[in-house]
Amino acid sequence: MKKTVQLVVLTSVFVASGAQARVIYGEDHRKEVFEATPFQQKLAKSAASMVSENEMTRDASKPGLVQFTQRTLREWLEASVNEKGRKELFSPKVEEAAKAGITFCEGERFTEQPNPSMCSGFLIAPDLIVTAGHCVEIPSFCSEYRWVFDFQVDEATKKAGVDVKEENIYKCKRVVSNALSTSLGLDYAVVQLDRKVNDREPLEIRNDDLVANEQALLVIGSPSGLPLKVAAGANVRKNSHPFYFSANLDTFQGNSGSAVFNAVNGTVEGILVRGEDDFEPNQLKMCIEAKKCANDTCRGEDITRLTAIPEVGVQRALNKAALAGDMVNLERILKLNIWVDFYTKDGESALMKAVQGGKKAAVDLLIAKGADVNLQDAAGNSPLHHLAKNLNNKIEDVLTSLVAAKANLEAKNNAGETPLMVATRLKNVAGVKILIKAGASMVASQN
Repeated sequence: MKKTVQLVVLTSVFVASGAQARVIYGEDHRKEVFEATPFQQKLAKSAASMVSENEMTRDASKPGLVQFTQRTLREWLEASVNEKGRKELFSPKVEEAAKAGITFCEGERFTEQPNPSMCSGFLIAPDLIVTAGHCVEIPSFCSEYRWVFDFQVDEATKKAGVDVKEENIYKCKRVVSNALSTSLGLDYAVVQLDRKVNDREPLEIRNDDLVANEQALLVIGSPSGLPLKVAAGANVRKNSHPFYFSANLDTFQGNSGSAVFNAVNGTVEGILVRGEDDFEPNQLKMCIEAKKCANDTCRGEDITRLTAIPEVGVQRALNKAALAGDMVNLERILKLNIWVDFYTKDGESALMKAVQGGKKAAVDLLIAKGADVNLQDAAGNSPLHHLAKNLNNKIEDVLTSLVAAKANLEAKNNAGETPLMVATRLKNVAGVKILIKAGASMVASQN
């Protein structure tokens, strides 16, 4: 009787196995990072995997090193028979097949690797990660999950998640911008980390115009929660929607939040957010395998445009208006209620631009909108450091606004310089005078 019931279950699964949510288009282009080109490996340095603290253990005999759970993708699938509260890696049809005793087909790629990751992300500024909006909807997102760089298979040992450097693991400080809208097709999040990432470059991102039709693409992330994989060989398929485009990328659950790159110049074109089902039961082999589509068939994978993030979409215009003191455009942009301190690779905010331009009215408006007067850019320079470089004869008025907003006169940049030290080095006499007048310490500048 039991065998009869199992056969009925299997038959229903195989007959109704067509579904929608990631997949292999043409040949499987996924590679280990060490197998990728030097250009792709450099991009992968700024890709991150989102891993639960519960998947990590620390051994007192190995200070500074963390071990990730070594449970494999195959074990996750087979655990669906009787385990509750597990990661949602598979479609209902695949889980039904697993409950009936069906597992991965022989030779299915990467099934024996650990897969502790939940989502993927990428670095766009010294302490800002971009990911999919639905990833930050996970309960206890900031308190439980960590962002890990260099989670990849070691070329020599062929292992991953063993002796991960603690320095490569970052906590979420806060979600500063996000959206998840089915009706609009919007799915993105910008996450601030607990500290700056100093040993790798933030990525260049598209902040204007659309990706080119049929542009060659590649994706880097953690498919099915696995160690980072690089997958090229794709191109733009549909490019008409204002907030997302579609491509034939080889991506899986766990790739959500992955950076989708222009394969030629490495610019991030968007965020992988949704697509076809990634696994399906194979009726002839009686096992589960990665779904396969021709390059021009199936629905394609959807990628949120970087320009759909409001802060990205207006950053250039905001910074231009702040630098020029263009109050009409500055006020118009700020009415959008964007995060006023948004920054990308150089870490410079709109307030820093206004200070560089010596535009007091712009400085005052940005401060009134909540701009952080002590924010530091990629070089560690605060707005006061930028003021110290400014020879504009109106900088005293700007300094008054910054000091009134509690700007730190003794803040040090990455070179260990205070604003007064910068002004002294650059022989900015006016800057030296007004900083001393405001209370900057002369002792620090003489050390």
